[in-house]
Amino acid sequence: MPEDYRKLFVAVFAKLKQRVLWKWEAGKMEGISGNVKLGKWLPQQDVLGHKNVKLFITHGGLHSTEEAIFHGVPLIGIPMFGDQDANMKTSENHGFALTVEFRNLTEEKLFMAINTVLTDPK
Repeated sequence: MPEDYRKLFVAVFAKLKQRVLWKWEAGKMEGISGNVKLGKWLPQQDVLGHKNVKLFITHGGLHSTEEAIFHGVPLIGIPMFGDQDANMKTSENHGFALTVEFRNLTEEKLFMAINTVLTDPK
């Protein structure tokens, strides 16, 4: 992840009152807020199945999308390549996802998408 995008995520996550689990393989990270927990590996099925999980930010790959659907967890998708864009469009059409384009990602767009998913009752 380019450094400017990493900083964007750090800034947005710091604004949230919710706890954030972030899969990050590079070890420690500078500047993260106290509500963020990093993990090199996270048991995705267990995390998605937890009753307190409110949303899942994903690239929109098929398996991640299927797992979130199975557990009834809404998605914010940031597709990168391959089938991810199509998976996210389908998920949006079914009403359980929002897509944010990586190339056009800003703090405002990511924060708005997170707030929409957290506050929209559907």
